[in-house]
Amino acid sequence: MIYPKPCFSTSLKFGVKFTQMIRLVLIFTTLLLNSSIVYGNTKVNLTIKESTDFTGKEFKRTEKGCGLNKYQKGNRDDESVLNIFYSKNSTIKGGVFECSLQNVIYAKWNKNLIISSVNASKGSDNAFEIRNSNAIIKDSKFSFSPQNKCVEGENGLLVFYNNILENCKLGFDIEKTDSAEFTAVIFLKNEFISIEHDAFNCHDRYDKKANKVYLFLKDNKFTKKGKDFRKFGKYSNCKKKFEISSELERAVLNSDFKKIEILVKETIKNIL
Repeated sequence: MIYPKPCFSTSLKFGVKFTQMIRLVLIFTTLLLNSSIVYGNTKVNLTIKESTDFTGKEFKRTEKGCGLNKYQKGNRDDESVLNIFYSKNSTIKGGVFECSLQNVIYAKWNKNLIISSVNASKGSDNAFEIRNSNAIIKDSKFSFSPQNKCVEGENGLLVFYNNILENCKLGFDIEKTDSAEFTAVIFLKNEFISIEHDAFNCHDRYDKKANKVYLFLKDNKFTKKGKDFRKFGKYSNCKKKFEISSELERAVLNSDFKKIEILVKETIKNIL
C-alpha cells in the first residue's frame, strides 16, 4: 500500500510567508513611531496620558483647509494631531504638530501637567485647546489660526510662560463653565505677534454676574498688531486682572504647582 506523503513543504512555505508578513508589519509600525517626520496621507491622531519626549519629531497632516475656520469639522478627540488626556504629574516635551480641521493639540482633565518646547500650528479651530486642567505651558509656539484662536482654555488653573502666540485672529480665550471656586490664568513673559483682534478674552459662562475668571499678567509683549487689535477685547471682558508678584513669579519659574495655587487663592481671597 502506498501512503500519500504529508505536505510538509506546503505548510512550511505558508508558515514562512506568514512569519515574514508579521515581521514586515512590525517593522513598518516601528518605523512609523520612531520616524522623525510623519506626514502626508497618514492621519496622525496620537493620544497620550504619560510623560513623553517628542524632541526632534514632526507630526504633520495635509488635509485641505487646515488652519482655516470655514473648513472646521469632525470630533475634537478624533481630529486633533495630539491628545493629552487624564494625565497626572506628566511632562510633554518637544515636537512639531501641524494641520488639523479641529485643534492641533487638545488637552483635557490633566493634573499638574507641564508642556514644554512644543510647536503647534494650522488648526481650523485652535492651535491649542486645554480644558479642566492644571497646567504649565512654557517655551512653546502656537500659531496660524488666522480665523480663530491661537490658544483656548476652559476651567482650571493655567500658566503660560515664555511662549509665542502668532498669526491668529484671537490670541487667548478663557471660559469658566463649571461651579469651581475660580478659573485663573497666569501669563508671564509671552509674546503676541500678528494678532488681528484681541490678545485676551475672558468669559464666565457659569455665572456671568459673579465673573470668577482671574487673569495674572507680567512682561508680555505685543508686536505687529493687527489693525483691529485690542489687548482685552472689544468689551474688555477680562475685568479681574492682577500684576504677577515676585513670589508668584518664582513659583512659576520653579514649576511649583502647589505654591502657585496657594498664591492665586490668596490674591483672590484678598479682593472678595
